[in-house]
Amino acid sequence: MLWEESMMRLLPRRHRARLGLIGITTAAVLLTMAPRIGGEGEPSGTQEELKAWHSRMVEASQPSAHGCFTGAYPAVMWWETACVDPPSVPMSPKHVPAARRDVGGGISVVTERPPGAGPITHAYGTFEEVHLPQALRVDSVPPRAQPGEPPSGPVMANSYSLQLNTNYLRVEECGDSPAPAGCWGWKQFVFANDGSKQDAENPPAGPSRLYVEYWLLHYNPDTSQGQTCPTGWEEVPDDGEIHCSLKRNAGELPYVPIVNIDKESFRLEASTETVDGEVVDKVRFNNGDRNIYSASGVDILHVLPPEPGEPDPGWTQVEFNVFGYGEGSTATFNQQASFNLRTTIVDGSPAKPKCRDFGFSKERNNLNFGPPGPVATSPAPALIINESRQGPASVACAVAVAVGDTHQYTFAGTFYDFQATGDFVEARAGSTFEVQTRKESGAPNWPNTSVDKSVGVRMGNSRLAVCGGTRLVVNGANTSLPSGEALLLPTGVTIDRVNNVYTFRDPSGNSVRVTAVNGNVPYIDLGIGLGPETAAARGLLGNHNGDPHYLETSDGTPMLVPLSFVDLYQVFGNSWRVSPTATLLRPCDTVGVGNPTAPFYAGNLGTDVRQQARNFCVARGVDPLWLDTCSLDVAVLGANATTVYVGLRAPVVDANPKQLPIPCVPSTTHPTCPTPICVPGAAGCPRPGN
Repeated sequence: MLWEESMMRLLPRRHRARLGLIGITTAAVLLTMAPRIGGEGEPSGTQEELKAWHSRMVEASQPSAHGCFTGAYPAVMWWETACVDPPSVPMSPKHVPAARRDVGGGISVVTERPPGAGPITHAYGTFEEVHLPQALRVDSVPPRAQPGEPPSGPVMANSYSLQLNTNYLRVEECGDSPAPAGCWGWKQFVFANDGSKQDAENPPAGPSRLYVEYWLLHYNPDTSQGQTCPTGWEEVPDDGEIHCSLKRNAGELPYVPIVNIDKESFRLEASTETVDGEVVDKVRFNNGDRNIYSASGVDILHVLPPEPGEPDPGWTQVEFNVFGYGEGSTATFNQQASFNLRTTIVDGSPAKPKCRDFGFSKERNNLNFGPPGPVATSPAPALIINESRQGPASVACAVAVAVGDTHQYTFAGTFYDFQATGDFVEARAGSTFEVQTRKESGAPNWPNTSVDKSVGVRMGNSRLAVCGGTRLVVNGANTSLPSGEALLLPTGVTIDRVNNVYTFRDPSGNSVRVTAVNGNVPYIDLGIGLGPETAAARGLLGNHNGDPHYLETSDGTPMLVPLSFVDLYQVFGNSWRVSPTATLLRPCDTVGVGNPTAPFYAGNLGTDVRQQARNFCVARGVDPLWLDTCSLDVAVLGANATTVYVGLRAPVVDANPKQLPIPCVPSTTHPTCPTPICVPGAAGCPRPGN
């Protein structure tokens, strides 16, 4: 009975009471309630039921504050499992100057608690609006010493990590090298998925690990003691710096394929709790398939009180993303993939957290950022960003795009067509950041359309242009930049080129991505990202007070959408025209200046042309939401125009006037009509936001 009594003490109080009432022996209960991971005949549960179960599991008591645990749906009970060694590979910090904690890199974004909120105690990352191809895989590719060179190590197939990382922390363990002069503490809550052994003959790989990794960054060792890191910590050299890493015992779990992010209950979760007077760090992972795992232990970093004039040294920021499997590797998605990342924090405040365009992890992925589209408001407070292979921006916090012939997707999520020609202000923020486009008519074949032909950018004192999509001009001088190389200007502006894509970034975090596309006519797709401290942008891609239901003229007049044809071009559009004396595009070829004589949508295309273009868009996997727009672009611009629409999110407001349903008329080339598709704007299928 002593064994039974000790096991009873491990069960939550409500289960102990229930067992006592019904008189079942503890041994029998342990046998019947032990989790069966993926067993046949177990209740499957809907994703909504699994999410509700997850919430109950988070509230349920674990048998101990220290150790590794697992649970299986539908039982609301944690079971202790043996901890194992964590991976030997470190999930590395990004190399930054020791005195700077507010910088990062790669494809990442940080969720920051709002002003006045308390410290973060709980955070979790989930995936929404997931669009994945069936054959999707993600490999971890080591970094390259130089652009164009092979990876510095072997590629780990089917491997990735999920990380919930804190901001840098002022901690006692830094000893005589306190922040901000040098040393910082840092925590990573990690799910590390090792799929490298998986192949057709031996599926699946594994096992995976769940653990907390602690860091002392830029540690200043006491060499007189003959050691570089405190006892028990591992030395991690990094470009001449010494970091110290300590990983706890890890929970072991089966291999989890990347496609599981399509399951609503899939999540990584972290919390810092006080248990019996001790501060305990917990990391939990739900694989989306009825199983939850937990690893926890006493927090070994002791946060110091703030110095006078110093910001709060506690947990104030969270970085969540899909990363490579350690040592600065890149999680490389092999095909088109698109999803929204939601980072939810608990800080005692209902206010929306801040978005910050930087990161802490040296690992990264090969995705870019795009507009997240309309997002659910619950649970909150949370930050939602969109990532995809074809994302138009290198920063996430404020994104707008102008694509095709020409479709404008504003920072607030308004979508509308704009077919005027000449030079226009796309985005202007203060006096130091501006983006202009030169739009060229589609005449003679499509006179009421236009495309972006050239892009001009002002970043501080730098004047930049991409003329015709191929010629780079820096401060008035033609500049050669081979693919895979970069320029750093004296102003701090960087210019990168990868094949047909130029990316400009300034020290404030603003970015402009210019993608040259070949087709029936050469044109440019444009993506703009605003830095976290940049004022709201005005122009063709701006909105009045950030409201997606209103555009705004250059004199500040709000205009409710949808605009009439006359107001769109004669009032709104003309107000953002750029005069020859103010243009940033003097080095580029000139174009005609004017407005279309009539609107031009997919319904204006000939039946055969439209149907062929539509079929092509369907074959490429374009969402029905974008079929009309995609069909127009394919007909006018060519097949490459489909690329931007794969995974593109629905706008918050569609500001184009509603179009009548486009009838399918049988013809010699298309003798039958396809099965009707609900196309927003057609009868019975309203456009989003209207």
